[in-house]
Amino acid sequence: MDRPLSDLVVLDLTRALAGPIAGRLLSDLGAEVIKVEPPEGDLTRSIVPRVDGMSAYFVQYNAGKRCVSMDLARPEGRELLLRLVERADIVLENYRPRVMDRLGLDFETLVARNPRIILASVSGWGHGNSRSGDGAFASAIHAEAGVTAMVAKRRLEDHEPRNDPISHADVYTGLHALGALLAAVHLRDRTGEAQAVEVSMAESMLVVNDLASCELTGEEPAHGFRPGQNWSPIFALSNGRHVNVTLDATTNAGFRTWWLAMGRPGLADDPRFADIVDRVRNRAALEGELAAWVATFDDAASLQGALGLSTVLVSDVRTTAELSRTDWAGERGAFVDVDTGRGEAVTVPQSPWRFRGAASGVKPVAGFRGQHNREVLRDMLGADDHEVDALIEEGILSDRPPTWRQE
Repeated sequence: MDRPLSDLVVLDLTRALAGPIAGRLLSDLGAEVIKVEPPEGDLTRSIVPRVDGMSAYFVQYNAGKRCVSMDLARPEGRELLLRLVERADIVLENYRPRVMDRLGLDFETLVARNPRIILASVSGWGHGNSRSGDGAFASAIHAEAGVTAMVAKRRLEDHEPRNDPISHADVYTGLHALGALLAAVHLRDRTGEAQAVEVSMAESMLVVNDLASCELTGEEPAHGFRPGQNWSPIFALSNGRHVNVTLDATTNAGFRTWWLAMGRPGLADDPRFADIVDRVRNRAALEGELAAWVATFDDAASLQGALGLSTVLVSDVRTTAELSRTDWAGERGAFVDVDTGRGEAVTVPQSPWRFRGAASGVKPVAGFRGQHNREVLRDMLGADDHEVDALIEEGILSDRPPTWRQE
């Protein structure tokens, strides 16, 4: 079955995360994605844990790509890449701004070799401004864009902010890059002209922050129906497992739902909980009453039934591994085993789309650095073994097979 983007060829020069996730999703949609790594490789190849020598983190966002490794700092490497550009649709990069220019791979040079090329650039702060040259790991963007401060404030940890383990800024930026690239392809096909698009991590974090406009008002109402998910309490069941209940007990409607379900109308007469102001002031005491009741239930479904509203969600607090073992995960095919080369596998999340009449999803293989040097140059440039061997001998191409493959 055909895939939506099976007619596109992508040269993915990106490393770490914000770029590679966009490249993987393009691959999942059917594009031929060629990961172009420098001789030192993508830094995420060194991240632990590893399965059969392959970093699980690297596999998650680079599965399905063919891997080549060339030295773009040398003129011969630059020329080799430009030859590939002539046969590609998209060049995806996440260097700091101006690095592509210094490499001699600026947009004008790419267009001179391919008048229909699309250049997508991902950076921390965007191009052409006072912060363009700043480095930008996810934690730095979280700190600068208000996310770290917001989370600390809502956790009552203003005095000791902590970083979130998930790289939101990278992942969201990669998703925005995917959307921008699809739009650029559409525009290129409509106009016949090359396109360049750039996406910043900082703006990506701002646009996905559903509380940004509320923060910008300078107001923070303590009462009423407020945005954000931190008002959803988490309680322990009788078996020690935890559930999340998406229902703020301090609002009038939420409080009424709770005491009705508990069969305790007397709670409404308790002066600590008389009105919303009192309930907010005494939130800990109120949630203590709710916790004691929730602890009488054995599972989320029973509690959901007792609360009695379909709009109230009682959700198990699970690990990713636990979700992967549920019936839903199997029915949906939400996880995929990616072969590391000799039968062992790294399990990664599947992409979320399902098309009618078209295939999509991760191609379950992952390559070592430079694994596909020979086949990519043969398939795209018609290079023979003699030419490839010469490029290897000159240090323009390189590879790093896993130890077991060198034995």
